[in-house]
Amino acid sequence: MKRITSKSLVAVAVVAAMGVSLPAVAFADSLSASTNASVTTNTSNTSVSASASAATSAWHSFHLAWKAYVEKLKSINASYRSSVDSARSAYLSARSTATTRAQRQAALATFDAALAAALNVRVTAITAAGDPPAPPAGYNGTAWVQGVQAANVAFRASVTAAQSAFATAIASATTAWQRHEARLTLELAIGNALVVRSTALEALGPPPANPGQPSA
Repeated sequence: MKRITSKSLVAVAVVAAMGVSLPAVAFADSLSASTNASVTTNTSNTSVSASASAATSAWHSFHLAWKAYVEKLKSINASYRSSVDSARSAYLSARSTATTRAQRQAALATFDAALAAALNVRVTAITAAGDPPAPPAGYNGTAWVQGVQAANVAFRASVTAAQSAFATAIASATTAWQRHEARLTLELAIGNALVVRSTALEALGPPPANPGQPSA
């Protein structure tokens, strides 16, 4: 099995953080519908227009809350990537001046410790962010979005648990093989989580038509 490098660890973190977004079609009708409802000027249709606008505004509010949540997770992931990049730069610098096997191993151990620390910070921040905002009930897209969110939440839980376990294993590792084994375990756990998430999303099928409209 291929050894996990700093670059692939960053890629894994990106995947984990991006497991929060919904296809744009999930929100395509919330703004357009409320806009269309508001253009009705006939007095007899005023109440209908207001009701439609109020209904779509709930989905639009959810959309805004969702975007804010996603941006928060993106920020967490960006901070993690910055920490990993700094650790990797320090490792490459130490490796370039190492003249013995012991020095190279020490540089790698320091790098692994920095990765573990960065992962612990990321796991804590992701956990503190909590679950995404729930979609309002009674819309065409409610059940579908709930299914996507459930798959994403389960995926992030699996990834953060794997990363936390990796950080613990690396911190206590005393040999190169123990560190290598920790990376293999992390890679396997994330691979399994990706399969589970992909299967769950595939089972949901495509998003429903007019997701931001109240269901009949």
